[in-house]
Amino acid sequence: MSNKTWAIIGGGNGGQTMAGHLGLLGEKVRLYKRSQKGVDKINETKQIILHHAVDGIGPIEFATSDIGKAMDGADVIMLILPSDQHESVARKMIPHLQDGQVVLIHPEESCGAIQFRHLMKQMGCNKKVVVGATSTLLYATRIETDGECYVNGIKPRVPMAALPASDNEKLKEAICDVLPQFFLYNNVLETSIDNLNALMHSGPILLNTARIEAKPFVPYQYYIEGITPSVAKFIEKTDVERRAIAKAFGINQRKLRDEYIDMYQYGNTNMSLYEVVSTNPGYKNLMITSTIHNRYCIEDIPYSLVPLCALGDLAGVPTPCMDAVVTIGRAILEDELDEGRTLKNLGLEGMTKEEFLKYIEG
Repeated sequence: MSNKTWAIIGGGNGGQTMAGHLGLLGEKVRLYKRSQKGVDKINETKQIILHHAVDGIGPIEFATSDIGKAMDGADVIMLILPSDQHESVARKMIPHLQDGQVVLIHPEESCGAIQFRHLMKQMGCNKKVVVGATSTLLYATRIETDGECYVNGIKPRVPMAALPASDNEKLKEAICDVLPQFFLYNNVLETSIDNLNALMHSGPILLNTARIEAKPFVPYQYYIEGITPSVAKFIEKTDVERRAIAKAFGINQRKLRDEYIDMYQYGNTNMSLYEVVSTNPGYKNLMITSTIHNRYCIEDIPYSLVPLCALGDLAGVPTPCMDAVVTIGRAILEDELDEGRTLKNLGLEGMTKEEFLKYIEG
């Protein structure tokens, strides 16, 4: 027990699981959820039941639909929501920030911490807070009903960093004594670029469009059947672009294939990405979506690929394959896609690469 108070902003799969897990660890935790019906149900018992990879009953102080109440006096605030909700919820959070608080965007997709800092500046918020982000969610988890979650798995290591990076040690001190799975990357450029979903979701879904929209729809396994040799080859081309962006910023980024081998403890470097993905037992029975109008496109194009392309522009690195996914996605989905995290929307327009790196480091 750390004697910290944690505010979890987001009452979905990840938010309820994190709240319950922290409760199991003996932490004081509050949960913000927009649905009053869900809040009332959780407050009947003031606990969250977790099953499987994390197992037990985690007590919480309270659930609330009042974001200010959740944040008041909290030491650590975790924003755990889909990235297309980050800006609207951040705008509600920022007026309630207090000096000394730590905000962790978990996960940020790409450039979520940069967006949060930009919104603070736009809204005239000068509170002395630590802002950090992770590159992925700690859990694979699903809500069974409000107040009860089934946790399929928990990752052994989740990278995070602060913006600016000079706050890294403060972030580590706030998080890692309670959740040792989290560890520091050098900066939020690394957490932003280490976003594998950006490559594994939108492009493959769009390349599977004809099969998804065929009538009648015939379900099939997304990774094992949908990532064909040609689709995997395209993913590898986007990965070349991602690693070129990293290199331009002085970051040594491993191949996506190698990261997957480590993540799932399956395969070897003599295998192609196609072989690693299509034969991975961990992907068995993970089924394709029945529509391209889903988060793999609606969320991942504007909040993962668009900011990666923006970082490429800032670094002077061409990203034709990533750009193609964005262009095709916008052509098909039109107004369903937000503008996303462009250089302008991140407050980075007109910055040189050197100025940007100085901003990131602090």
